[in-house]
Amino acid sequence: MQEKRASQTGLVLILGLLSMLMPLAIDMYLPSMPVIAKEFGVSGGSVQMTLSAYVLGFAIGQLFYGPMADSLGRKPVILGGTLVFALAGAACAMAQSVDQLVHMRFLHGLSAAAASVVINALMRDMFTKEEFSRMMSFVMLVMTVAPLLAPMLGGALMVLFTWHAIFWSMAGAALVASLLVLLFIRETLPKERRQKFNLRTTAGNFASLFRHKRVFSYMLASGFSFAGMFSFLSCGPFVYIELNGVSPQHFGFYFALNVVFMVVMTLFNSRNVRRVGASGMFRIGLLVQFVMGIWLLVATASGLGFWALVLGVAGYVGCIAMVTSNAMAVIMDDFPHMAGTAASLAGTLRFGSGALIGSLLSMLPAHSAWPMVGSMAFCITAAGLLYLYASRPGKAAAATAS
Repeated sequence: MQEKRASQTGLVLILGLLSMLMPLAIDMYLPSMPVIAKEFGVSGGSVQMTLSAYVLGFAIGQLFYGPMADSLGRKPVILGGTLVFALAGAACAMAQSVDQLVHMRFLHGLSAAAASVVINALMRDMFTKEEFSRMMSFVMLVMTVAPLLAPMLGGALMVLFTWHAIFWSMAGAALVASLLVLLFIRETLPKERRQKFNLRTTAGNFASLFRHKRVFSYMLASGFSFAGMFSFLSCGPFVYIELNGVSPQHFGFYFALNVVFMVVMTLFNSRNVRRVGASGMFRIGLLVQFVMGIWLLVATASGLGFWALVLGVAGYVGCIAMVTSNAMAVIMDDFPHMAGTAASLAGTLRFGSGALIGSLLSMLPAHSAWPMVGSMAFCITAAGLLYLYASRPGKAAAATAS
């Protein structure tokens, strides 16, 4: 029993460290976005596109890595993706223009998707629905160390060196993660359970997911919830640094409040998911985010001040791990035979929503917090409506029958 717990702890730590790569590639360079804009002589919206390009690549990559993981196995896909991530990080560090950086960030996101998809599928291979949600909560808790430290570390690297050092450090972290995967992660998908990779089978699997109304609604709801958080990631550095006078070095401390809330909500989820169930915890997470969305609208309209904005954002972002992990638990419990494909479609919708919202926000003038706040409120409202649609009486049965 103790050996099993030790093995699970080691797995959670390694997967948590591996899952840090994705938030590192976002959060670590957030404080440098205004500096990058000035160095390349472009607008803030142009630099925001580097973030949208990363998330778009991440979304597209998940369409391919899921079926690949179901066909080739989990370990080869996650190892190859992590190595390409390291190369893309080095290419970002050597970019000579914002256009080059946008292109390399797309490749960065495309490769980062491998770890995200395979971690979900690998853990679904090993655990039941409620246990999956519980263990995934711990993986995401380990992962939260990245957004806690990343903006502060990125700000420090920018001050000590330049913004290029941020991307070099990402490349180094990816090489370490690749070594951990090679040495300590075992293959969890036996050859007899693998699905032959061809376009017809893949299209059929995706069609099955689209037709399952409850599962597809959960995917979209999770996507809109994430898009609300991405509204902050896209606009937050400019709202905090340029509109409210926060220094790039101190931006990380305000960002850390989001992670504190995330840790609290993740622990709350892990302690209650067995009793309430994954669907119940998903509902609670959406409800808290909706309340925070209303609070942000009220705080911005009434001019309650910067701290009211910071706390509202922290409350919203803090629920994202709980919403995502429970949505994935429900989705993959209905499709255990193609967990990789289900994870890939869910991830594509989630990060595709973020990329779309980020691209739209980059077109708006960053003269106030309203674009960010309005987008967050809209996204969580859409997520809530989708959840209500998925929860209508008879919806689950009808979805399964279809």
